[in-house]
Amino acid sequence: MIAALGARLRRRGYDATLVLHNGTGAMRRLARMVGSPVRAGLSTGEDGYTHPSPPASAAESAREENSRILAAFGVQDDGGPVDLWTGPEDRSAARRLTGGGEGPLVGIHAGADWSCQQWLPERFAEVASTLQRETGARIVLTGSSSESWLEEEIAEGMDRPPIRAVGRTYFGELVEVIRGLDLLICVSSAASSVAAVTGTPSIVLLGPEDGRFTGMAPSPRRKVLQPGGARLAGSWCPLSRWGVLSGCESPACRGVGGLAELEPGTVIGAALELLGSPVVQRAHAG
Repeated sequence: MIAALGARLRRRGYDATLVLHNGTGAMRRLARMVGSPVRAGLSTGEDGYTHPSPPASAAESAREENSRILAAFGVQDDGGPVDLWTGPEDRSAARRLTGGGEGPLVGIHAGADWSCQQWLPERFAEVASTLQRETGARIVLTGSSSESWLEEEIAEGMDRPPIRAVGRTYFGELVEVIRGLDLLICVSSAASSVAAVTGTPSIVLLGPEDGRFTGMAPSPRRKVLQPGGARLAGSWCPLSRWGVLSGCESPACRGVGGLAELEPGTVIGAALELLGSPVVQRAHAG
């Protein structure tokens, strides 16, 4: 399949090919097959890139890595915020989905590509139910259609039914749902990055990983809870898959390591603190 794609792209005569963050061996081979006169990417000098960027000496985020690759190509990152372009139809769809009502709107995005990054559904349900009772929160569950089972397990354990948005949003609609939240509680996933861009207060439950690679740094609007601390790749994965595959759904690893030590009370306390923070309230209202 890579060879066929490379042949098609080669016929188009691209002037440049850039292999950005986490360029796999397949992507590096594809870049060679395209045959552009200018090729840039992360490399030790063995990939045939005309504009190689050496591997980092320390952990860095995807944006930092991409910035170095672009710099090797002669393009400078402006350092500004990430843009997420949405339209009126996305905003309308988000409003129809979440509706209106009293109490804070709290999102829970429980799914991740890696089961070791996931918290246990019953603990999410306990957090959601407590926020319903103590703050009158309206809970919206978000995620992809493949995570409908996770939505079901969380919803079944809640005191009152949530707003079910799992599998019901395109990306632009998800962005607008997150933008309208008073708080997002999530694991390390795209949703946490969307919250950072939209300014939505968030709590990120971080598993046994190094948050520097995904930019999961705490801020006034983001609390990062990682009781087990960061661990080096390969030092903890019982299946030796971390850092090798693009995802793993082993049920035995759900809540592994630090996330198994994270109690619902800790998340509830962080949520109540953020929901009551004047700094966050002013920022989100603006």
